[in-house]
Amino acid sequence: MPSTSPVQAENVFVQTYRVYYAETDAGGIVYHSKYMEFAERSRSELLRHVGYPLVSAEGGQFVARNASISWQRPARLDDLIRCESSVIAIRGASLRIRHAFYRDKEMLVQIEIELAHINAQMRAARIPAALIEKLSPYLADSPL
Repeated sequence: MPSTSPVQAENVFVQTYRVYYAETDAGGIVYHSKYMEFAERSRSELLRHVGYPLVSAEGGQFVARNASISWQRPARLDDLIRCESSVIAIRGASLRIRHAFYRDKEMLVQIEIELAHINAQMRAARIPAALIEKLSPYLADSPL
């Protein structure tokens, strides 16, 4: 699942992936759960891009709390697909991100995921103000 270098477009973080055989079923179609893996990689790269480690020195990190997936069209073996990630909402200790997958201009899959920010004791912890500021360029549709 190698990817190209991520880029920032208007309000979205863009990561591109080539579909390999290991990500497909016997018919050459991307297996449905692989989109969650693509989304996780894009989300990790977005956080890395804004300078937030996957686990902070204090033990802060994001964990998935809820997800909703809408499959619209299949991606196939050797397709080049693009994941456009944008922040939908930031509230206290939670973050909602939308990952929209495209092949050229054709929408394939959309995932909305809610993440909880936790501390080293695995308890909900406010998202650091500095991180909120760094994520603000990726905020879709409405202000913080």
